[in-house]
Amino acid sequence: MISCAGGLLDTARWRVIENCICAASVPSTNRLARELIDMSFEEGQQLRPTALIADAQPEAYGRNRRAWQAPSGKGLYLTIVRRTAEAEPLSVVPIAVARWAGEVLNQQTGASVELKWPNDLYVGRRKVAGVIAESSTQGADTYLAIGIGINVAGRANELSVPHATTLEEETGRPTAPTPLLQALLDRFDRELAHPHWADEVRQWERASLHRPGDRLTVRRDGEGVTGEYLGLDPSGFLRLRTPSGEAIIPSGEVAEW
Repeated sequence: MISCAGGLLDTARWRVIENCICAASVPSTNRLARELIDMSFEEGQQLRPTALIADAQPEAYGRNRRAWQAPSGKGLYLTIVRRTAEAEPLSVVPIAVARWAGEVLNQQTGASVELKWPNDLYVGRRKVAGVIAESSTQGADTYLAIGIGINVAGRANELSVPHATTLEEETGRPTAPTPLLQALLDRFDRELAHPHWADEVRQWERASLHRPGDRLTVRRDGEGVTGEYLGLDPSGFLRLRTPSGEAIIPSGEVAEW
């Protein structure tokens, strides 16, 4: 048992996550993960699967380095960093993690969480959590750091991020952070122990807030692509029917839907 998030985490049940580091505050758990990866490369030592958890992240960021609020006592902020297995589909892992997290939030809080491409978690039209993935490769080794930020406590109007919400706002009651964190880490560990990557895209589509025929506009590299949602391809890339034919979009942000 270790002290974390104001309570105790039971680490004995995990089979994949070998290290768990809890801190009162770090600039960013994903940044810390990158530093650990770089250190492992420099020293020629393998970094064991590690969970990095912080009560606050003053320099938290999301996609495209966009600032993400992560104040103390208001959310859960963590990163899972591990060496990837051979042939592991890097583009599918983050959407899988978003799906696992969404199911845990549904089960633990009753919030009606759905997935917005590529890996945001929404309740209705408001974002309650996000996932960001960053990889580093040297030689034959690739490490993947998956960061998760969840707005747990407080009211939506307290957030400076537009169209964001909290679990407390959506459920009308507070959520104890430690049991939720335990449930999340237990789920991640269980899934990573026996992954079913080939089935994750189909499972993500079932939990998505997008429906076939929905009209979406995706922003990528300063440009927009608009079309009808057709689902995802096997790599987790977005498929849109546009006037010029089907477009496969590997990354970007759904700006309108």
